[in-house]
Amino acid sequence: MRIGIDSRLYYQTGVGRYIRNLILELSKIPSGNEYYIYLRKKEFEEFVPPSSQFVKRLVDLPWHGVKEQIVIPSVLKKDKVTVAHFPYFNVPIFYRGRYLLTIHDLILDHFNTGRASTLAYPLYRLKRFGYQVSLSQGIRNASFITTISETTKKEVMDHYGVNPSKIEVTYDALDEHFKSLVSSQKNVKPIFSMPYILYVGNAYPHKNLEKLLEAFKLLIKNKKIKLVLAGDDSFFYPRLSHFAQKLSLQDSVIFYGLANDSQLLSLYKYAKLLVFPSLMEGFGLPTFEALSCGVLPVVSDIPVFREIWKGDLLYFDPSKKESMAQVLKNALSLKDEEYKKRVIQAKKNIDRFSFKKTAHQTLKIYQQIAGS
Repeated sequence: MRIGIDSRLYYQTGVGRYIRNLILELSKIPSGNEYYIYLRKKEFEEFVPPSSQFVKRLVDLPWHGVKEQIVIPSVLKKDKVTVAHFPYFNVPIFYRGRYLLTIHDLILDHFNTGRASTLAYPLYRLKRFGYQVSLSQGIRNASFITTISETTKKEVMDHYGVNPSKIEVTYDALDEHFKSLVSSQKNVKPIFSMPYILYVGNAYPHKNLEKLLEAFKLLIKNKKIKLVLAGDDSFFYPRLSHFAQKLSLQDSVIFYGLANDSQLLSLYKYAKLLVFPSLMEGFGLPTFEALSCGVLPVVSDIPVFREIWKGDLLYFDPSKKESMAQVLKNALSLKDEEYKKRVIQAKKNIDRFSFKKTAHQTLKIYQQIAGS
């Protein structure tokens, strides 16, 4: 069986991390399969196939482009791929081969305003229309669909009328690279000397960071603490920085930018808490990373965090700054013994999820599609 994996997002966060770990774990499973890995130029030059079963192919096309609609089907046909795997929703709308579609979330279905884009509004509307067509067609024509949580599976079924027999959950998990980083680097030095609450991620509107800043303004009336925001310094973070200035928080909020591995590890290890105020998530990986570093996450009370963590974290209403501020205050007031107890209890959930398990599930689905 020849499997083609669209890996053009290989070095991106989120979906890219999923692709990297899936390929790594598939390489450990004995099989007679061939895996064709489609990559952009930078990724193609740096990617080392993990075994002779893996063949890399250069497809230097941006995602969401017109060219991919024509070139990707042509490349898959030329390579005589048995099953294609699209780990992102950008399936070429005219592709009629057998394929697996992985959906990480439906955030764009819920947060559809121009505020979630750097484009001018007419261009944003055009791009959004393209997204809707690509996703709906991708779902309709998919041989099978996987999602990274039960929450996303339910959303896909409810929004697109997908038959339960056509969809399965293959969970996301803690990155193997991050696990080894935590275990190998014991003497990590702090970046900041003062106490701080940490947020890790981008600043898209669904991340709810403006509400977090409003809550933090309430919190620091009674607590001397900083808020560190670590993430890609894109269009959205400068806008958030301006909002922080409007709230007179410029001396209390640190916009750290994108952290490398060692910096991120230090930021986690010395944080008092991780805060995750999202209005919607597909999985929420930073909660895993924080707990693996012994840090307690304080999160939005949304379905996916109840699904993943079984109520073992501290939850707030993400729509209310008062709720967020109060739960953060309560978390900061925990005695050391109670804090450690909560971290230990929550960490037990991490072992329920692994890319090894996800790879085995995914391989069975490839085989199922090939035999259909």
